[in-house]
Amino acid sequence: MKKIMFVLAVVLGLSATKADAQYVRRRPTFSVGIHIGAPGPAPYTDGVWIGPEWTWRGGQYVEVPGHWEHRRHGRAWVPGHWRHTRRGDIWVRGHWR
Repeated sequence: MKKIMFVLAVVLGLSATKADAQYVRRRPTFSVGIHIGAPGPAPYTDGVWIGPEWTWRGGQYVEVPGHWEHRRHGRAWVPGHWRHTRRGDIWVRGHWR
């Protein structure tokens, strides 16, 4: 029983550490070659520019370049943004609303 409790405590401790890993004190910046705004006209009539985003990979935020997507009927794209918390800043991914 003690062994099970110990393993459970270790697993919970590691999962809490993993959850905290996405908070940063200094927000990263996009590389010079990354297009923040649309790089030109849409390639199709219902094109929506999805700007660059950040994703958590390998213990750090990694930039994901922007791309074009077809507009989703009745929905609007909400761009990703940084949210400040007491623990640090965290990236909130863009999504369709």
